[in-house]
Parts: sequence; structure tokens; C-alpha cells
Amino acid sequence: ATQKKSSKVAQQWPSARMTFGIRHVVGGLALRRGDTAQRQGFFGTKQPLFGANWQQWKLCSSLLEADGWTMNDVWTYTWGAHASHALDLGVTLLCYWLFYSSGSWLVECREWRIGWVSSIFLFNLACEVIICNFWHYFNYVSDLYKTLVKRGIKHNPTNQYEPQSDEAGMLTSSTGQLEREITFTTLGWLQSALWQCIFTNLWAKGALPMYANFFEYPAYSLFLMWFVAYWREIHFYCAHRGMHPWWDRENGLLSGDVGAFLYRHVHSLHHKSYNPGPWSGLSMHPVEHFLYYSCATLPPLFISVHPLHFLYTKFHADIAPIGGHSGMDEPVAGSDYHYLHHAKFECNYGVPFPVNLDKIFGTWVEWETYKKTGEMKVNAWTEQQMHDPDDVVTSLLKAGQKQISLEELAQHSKPGDYFIALYGQVIDISNFISKHPGGEKILVANAGKDATQKFESIHAASGGFSLVSKWCPESIVASLIDWKGPAAPQLAVRKYPGSLMLWPAVALFAMGSVASGL
Repeated sequence: ATQKKSSKVAQQWPSARMTFGIRHVVGGLALRRGDTAQRQGFFGTKQPLFGANWQQWKLCSSLLEADGWTMNDVWTYTWGAHASHALDLGVTLLCYWLFYSSGSWLVECREWRIGWVSSIFLFNLACEVIICNFWHYFNYVSDLYKTLVKRGIKHNPTNQYEPQSDEAGMLTSSTGQLEREITFTTLGWLQSALWQCIFTNLWAKGALPMYANFFEYPAYSLFLMWFVAYWREIHFYCAHRGMHPWWDRENGLLSGDVGAFLYRHVHSLHHKSYNPGPWSGLSMHPVEHFLYYSCATLPPLFISVHPLHFLYTKFHADIAPIGGHSGMDEPVAGSDYHYLHHAKFECNYGVPFPVNLDKIFGTWVEWETYKKTGEMKVNAWTEQQMHDPDDVVTSLLKAGQKQISLEELAQHSKPGDYFIALYGQVIDISNFISKHPGGEKILVANAGKDATQKFESIHAASGGFSLVSKWCPESIVASLIDWKGPAAPQLAVRKYPGSLMLWPAVALFAMGSVASGL
């Protein structure tokens, strides 16, 4: 079955691309063999099994589709957008079969017991381990990775985990990004499992309305399952947009800008993955997890649902971000619009399905246009707020591409144009000089010079070279030619437990399940 429209429409409504499926696996494997043909079919076939010409079947005008409704649009809105989340639905059905289908949970889960709680947590962690690790291996660890970079399929060609060796590992990274992402993704799956336990207990006790027989209300049940895809994307836009600045990213609570406050203290953690990978999707602050999973936790508080409705919404939220943050383009992924959000921060907040709210509010940037021309047709506010990541690793990589001599360095010692050199790295301090905690005088005196010895004598015990990333990120502009002095100390990378938290959690809940005989 066709899973995407023509290239033009696929760019406008790429909802099916904020995840991954069989088509992407087949496309990646074919690419390894040198087959670059576009994969349009659901099962990775080069041509769709049916409906290849549906885009030419004009039906009527539409507010949602600029060119009017076509037969392909009907397919997308009624089934295509759901078919692309077949993995999410498959995990949902497996979970329901394991824990709910027999009906015994209505008695067993009235009380909190280690057995059923551990089993639910173990199932969720197993999903995390299998799906996240598979997609990380497929895209970043296997020999396919070099092909993806060589062909320009990776949006950001820098390896975010191993920028020097360009060979990522499964569980650790020199930049610390992989450990951070595994840590907070695991916290996300744990919170998701906790919500599943809470609602299972509340339903079993009769504290919330629910019905156990899905086909007791067939039309209502099927409609809610169908509506999940729509609800998830609308909810995601609202929750996500609310955690970005409402007026200006420099604002705070005293300015009434709740979004700027939440971004600074909560959502900015997710944006540390400005060059995202499969583990980035749920790498969020626990407060953001709470808001994010409200897509699953809010509806059962107000309407009667079947457990399948909750589970599908929950696993949709768990799994879809894995492919949506892979950092790759077709044929192995395709959420280019969301990569651009991570790269520029204040655009493309949502998924352009079922309604492109970003286009309505002037925050939509077309990836293909930006990639070819660098042009971003957005409103004035968005253009002002967008920015590149403030990251010293990126700055160091850029600096390594340009070298200057001591004579050239000496020319940068005039007001508004101050450079200094530390450990062979040339740093532009023009904008920082007025903010220097030690005053301007000492920086002006050392401008245009190598200040390594002076810097060490003052700052060796107070943070050393890491102060550069703290006080003036993105300020390293070049390196000195033929620098013979000491190399810049390795930048301190905050350590997160990563797999050291994930595996003990898996073992703990596995022992709980076994000990209870479940």
C-alpha cells in the first residue's frame, strides 16, 4: 500500500515520517547494496502495491490541502497515517494480549503487588532496549552509517557521539551525549510504565470509567483508536509549543513568559541533542515527560475508554520519537522538518498532520528549500528567535578548519575586535569583554596575544579551559599555526549513568516478576 504521496505533498504532510517502519529498514538494507531507488511501498517495494496514481485523482477543494483533496489524501487521512505507526500498534496489541486479554487483571490489579507491577515495567524496558538499540545500531553503529554520511542522508554530517573517530559505540560516547540520552530516555520509559500501572490499578478498582469488552461499543471503540493519530499530533504541538518562548527567549516568569521559563529549566535538556539520534526522542526532563505523556493520561480522566485506547496512545508516544529523531533522511527515515527544529530551535514545533499549525502561525520552514538555498520564509518573530546551538564541541570542530598566525592574531587588538589565544585555540572575546567578571582591563592588555600562561596562573583552580564553554560558547574561531605549546585540556563532559541505570532497572524488575511467579 502507498505510504507517502508525491514528493511535493510528502513535504507538506510528512506525518508518516515521524517514526520508522519496514520501509525504512528495507531502504537501508538496499542502500548498503548500492540500490538508491526510492522506496514508496509500505513493505519497502519500489512502487506502491496499489494507488500509484491516486495523487492525480482530484476530488474536491479543501482547506487542509492547498491543491484540493485527492484520492491519496483520503488514503492518508483515513488509513495511511495509521499504517505508518504499525510498530506502535503491534506493541500495543502484544502488551494487551500479555496483561489484559484474559480479564484476570481486573482482580489481580486491584491491589499493588510486586508481580504485576514488575511485569509491566519489565515489558516497557524490554521495548526500550530492543527498539532503541536496534535503530541506533542500524543507523549509527553498523557499516551502513558511512554510506548514510557519504550520500548526504545524515542531516548533520558530524558524528554527535564520536566526532573525532566517526565510529559510534552502542552504549558509550566520548562526548557524553549517548549516556545522557540513554539516562533520560530510560527515565521516560519508567514514567510511562508507571502511568500504565496507575491507570490499570484505578480501572481495576473501579475508580475510573472503562469497559473491558472492546466490541461492546464497536463504533465508539474503533473511532477512538482511529482518532489517536490525530489527537497525538495536536497534543504534541500544544505541549511542545508551550515549552518554547511565548515572546522572547530572554524572558522569565516575571515577564509572564511561562514558555521561556519552561524552556530554560526543562525543555532545554531535550535540545542539548541539537544533532539528534534515535536515543534523543525521549531524552527529556522528567517534568517534560509528565507533560508529554498527558496525551495518554488526560483522556481516561474525562471519558470512558478501553485499555487499548490508553495503550495505543502511550506506545505511540513511546516509539514514534525514536525514528523521528534519527537525524537521517529517506530512505531510512525522513523527519527532516523536526531535525530543523533541533538545529534552529524556534521553528517547526509540530508535525504537519492533521493540520500544519506551524504554517498557520508562520513558524514553518521547508527543509528542502532551506537545504538548497538557506532560505527560511517565516514571520519576523521566528526569524529573530531562531539561533544556532551554543555548543563548544561544534565550535572546536569549526575552529580546526581555520588557522591563523601570531602576526594575524596581533591584528585583533582593537575595540570591537578582540582575539586572544589559549592553548593554541583562537577565541573571539569582542562581545564577552564587557561581561568579564575580572573586568575589561586584563583582557584588553592581552588582546592579540597568546594568553595561555596568564590564563593558567589565574584560572587553573577555578575551571580552566572549561570556562570558555561556560562564558563564551561558540567563540573559538580558529587555531594557531604551528602551535608548540600544551594542547587544550580535554573539555569536561558531564557524566550520566546511561546503561549503568538501564540494565540494573531491567534486572530489578525481571527479578520481581520471577519472584512472584508471573
